[in-house]
Amino acid sequence: MKTILIPTDFSEKSLQLIKNAVLHFPEESIQIVLATGYQTSILNWSTKSKLVSIIADKKFYKLLSDIKLEHGSKISNVNIDLYTGKTNEAFKAFLESNNIEDAIIPKNKLIQFPNNKCFDICDLIHSFSPNVSSVDYESDENSPPKRSKLFSLKNQFSLKKLIIIN
Repeated sequence: MKTILIPTDFSEKSLQLIKNAVLHFPEESIQIVLATGYQTSILNWSTKSKLVSIIADKKFYKLLSDIKLEHGSKISNVNIDLYTGKTNEAFKAFLESNNIEDAIIPKNKLIQFPNNKCFDICDLIHSFSPNVSSVDYESDENSPPKRSKLFSLKNQFSLKKLIIIN
């Protein structure tokens, strides 16, 4: 059985990556670790699980349950975890503690995080995970991100938007 790391932004769309993992490993039973980065101080296991239950909404859990039912013979377990480290070494330890053998990441960035404390771990996965596969992933561009993006100085001072008042 393989353990596959899949990043999530807790959007329903991000769960497509589980289906990609099932297709990517047709001959094997897989265990999935859905993970996102989370900026916080040290958490214990029970605090992490409570936090995950707050971050992920009912629609996310319902779709996850449906996917597990649909692919029950292939998916042995799905664990949701938060990466709370701040260094490359901490991420390597995260991979080791979860026994990660492979990873599936989207070619596009995850953008629909539920709050400002969550962050995308795709770059870390790409850099440090063994056997990373990038798959096409279309975020729902028509729906606004769940969190507001930080203001960009580049956008604020764009020459196209610059109006000079005399």
